[in-house]
Amino acid sequence: MLEFLTVIAVAGLLVLGLLTAAAWLLFQRLRRSRLTTTARTVVAVGPLILATCRPATVRNPVATLRMLRLTRAQRELRRRVGDGVRTGAYLGDVPAMLPRLQAETDRIRIGLGRQPGAATPAGRQLLAAADRHLATLTDLSDAAAATLALPAAEGTLSQEAEEAAHGLRLYAAAYAELTGPTASTVPQRMAG
Repeated sequence: MLEFLTVIAVAGLLVLGLLTAAAWLLFQRLRRSRLTTTARTVVAVGPLILATCRPATVRNPVATLRMLRLTRAQRELRRRVGDGVRTGAYLGDVPAMLPRLQAETDRIRIGLGRQPGAATPAGRQLLAAADRHLATLTDLSDAAAATLALPAAEGTLSQEAEEAAHGLRLYAAAYAELTGPTASTVPQRMAG
């Protein structure tokens, strides 16, 4: 009877494991699906598009256009950096800069949203800051795209093996120097 219960318990755990794995795979597939990606984009950009399309609420269409451009440039940079990180491309300090760039984009977008018009000196300064930040985001995005277009460097395994071989050669040379015929005379001179 105990064997029967053990077999039933193992079979139940196996079925539970298979159901969990299937649910996880389904969740991953849904998360990467085009529909989910499109929905995220609509949620991220939707309020800005609605603000642009409603003439009663658009106080400054120039600022709204800059807000849309900043959002698109920031999203494009995040996508390219993510692609670079996934492929192992060298991106320098760009991935570490993403949170600060996002914070600056958000600060400028909030400022542009509060501007009643571009005719004021503060409005012109904010539009100029938005243009400079947009140029920065575009430049970084283009640099990340150029890095992704480079041919892949040789695998890190061969580089690690070469470094390990070089280290062994240095170790062998140092050991030979320490145990060589001149090594025994050095301590005698120090003792005398």
